[in-house]
Amino acid sequence: MASISLRKISKAWGAIVGVDAIDLEIKDKEFMVFLGPSGCGKTTTMRMIAGLEDPTGGEILIDGHTVNDVDARDRDVAMVFQSYALYPNMSIYENIRFPLRMRDVPKEKHDKLVREAAAIVELGDLLDRKPRALSGGQRQRAALARAVVRHPRVFLMDEPLSNLDAKLRLTMRAQLKHIQRRLETTTVYVTHDQIEAMTLADRIAIMNKGKIQQLGTPDEVYNNPANVFVAGFIGSPPMNLIRGDLDNGTFIGANTRVEGVSKASRKGVILGIRPEDITVAETGKGDLNSKLYSLEPTGDQTLVAAFAGEQMVVAKGHRSFRQALDTDISLIFDRQRCYLFDAASGERL
Repeated sequence: MASISLRKISKAWGAIVGVDAIDLEIKDKEFMVFLGPSGCGKTTTMRMIAGLEDPTGGEILIDGHTVNDVDARDRDVAMVFQSYALYPNMSIYENIRFPLRMRDVPKEKHDKLVREAAAIVELGDLLDRKPRALSGGQRQRAALARAVVRHPRVFLMDEPLSNLDAKLRLTMRAQLKHIQRRLETTTVYVTHDQIEAMTLADRIAIMNKGKIQQLGTPDEVYNNPANVFVAGFIGSPPMNLIRGDLDNGTFIGANTRVEGVSKASRKGVILGIRPEDITVAETGKGDLNSKLYSLEPTGDQTLVAAFAGEQMVVAKGHRSFRQALDTDISLIFDRQRCYLFDAASGERL
């Protein structure tokens, strides 16, 4: 397998900077997820690892060897794309076999390798079919088998589940994680879906504007966000972020007064609190006192929304909670789960 080192890797097109001097060490056998919004640089970074894009600065190493000048086909990496990229005129067997033919693997080994790869993704009884005869999930598994078949040093996956419906994504996430653990192949996975990132990753690199905003395990980035961007990007619903000031340790914002969150006084802060760390209180006795804006029963919980000034605040209430809209509502914040950020820089205080 392989470790990957990115040392001050950059990519620019004239004055437009796509990736800005990234340093990153990806461990052997690790499942690393690049997470961020469109245009943050995550796909460009992965394409530079693959050799499909040339960096304008920095160095890429695989297993300690610099690969900047190594052709993509000679880096021994396999890619899985959002679009499956299967050949429609070939059977699934021939699609899986194709990389072996391209890399001049002896023909006598092909059948064994193809059937082993197909068995790993549970497609052994569909090898004679054409891609059009398969469902979306089956086609994605065929694309995965094509990557698996030659046992590459690195898997690179570019939003491979985004074309699948919600139920299939859930199933494929479980299969991807199982396959990666079984094969112990270093994997770089690109997504804008934070649920995928949280469920699949050993570590997540959260990216924005060409830079890594935070690197850590799913628990680390969820429980200890480094800045406002990370706090607002991770979580479903995301962390609530309320602007205000600190007065002798009391946070004061629109419709909001939270005592005991600090010992300082400070102008221009943002208080962060996750929806699951808010409870509905007796009216008029909460940290936030407002009007109920919306109520969304989801079966296992009820999402409760109110406004603190212009900022919507969402809480996860009991699944049986019901109340008329535009009536008074009060919310209590768990003091141990409140976060404070500098309003100007966005950095965690």
